[in-house]
Amino acid sequence: MKNQAITLGRIGILIPIAAVLLFWVPVIGQLLGIVPIVLLLISHHKFSKVYENPEIFKKMLTGVIVFVVGAIIGGIILAIAVGTAALTLSAHDPETMGLSQLTDVLFQSGLSIFAGIIILVASIIGAYLIFQSLKALAEKSGINYFKTAGLLYFIGAIGVIVFFLGAIVSFVGWIIHIVAYFSLKPDKEAVVEEG
Repeated sequence: MKNQAITLGRIGILIPIAAVLLFWVPVIGQLLGIVPIVLLLISHHKFSKVYENPEIFKKMLTGVIVFVVGAIIGGIILAIAVGTAALTLSAHDPETMGLSQLTDVLFQSGLSIFAGIIILVASIIGAYLIFQSLKALAEKSGINYFKTAGLLYFIGAIGVIVFFLGAIVSFVGWIIHIVAYFSLKPDKEAVVEEG
């Protein structure tokens, strides 16, 4: 089961490379955005069974749910804000509107700011829970790269406030997460039995 967890984790952590390259392909790009999350969740579920620590899976699942729900709620509120701004702008001559007037209309109701806050808070809470999951996995597996990757994801979620600097930190966390999965050694006994 550990070997399956390692394989699924390695595939799941590498698929975002294909997602970036194929984001423009209508269905495949979107699927490649969802598949890594599912594979990593399955990997963490298997690791929680192998290491007999349910927190490895529970914290990861909860973190992903918080992140996704926050993004959906924030996205709906942002769509309402954009729709309201579009209706307001339709009453004016678009050729006379400047960029500052457009941003004033978009942020006037405060819905855009509220949506951004919801997405940011959900991202921070979700990243913290993912950090806790990866920290537990690091303790059980002995691979501290998991803990480092989780911490960088958490710092990156907070760092998004500062000119999206957090995206760079999260990217570095993702690279370290890849290194962590490839640092895991498969069980030799299971390899002999399978072969």
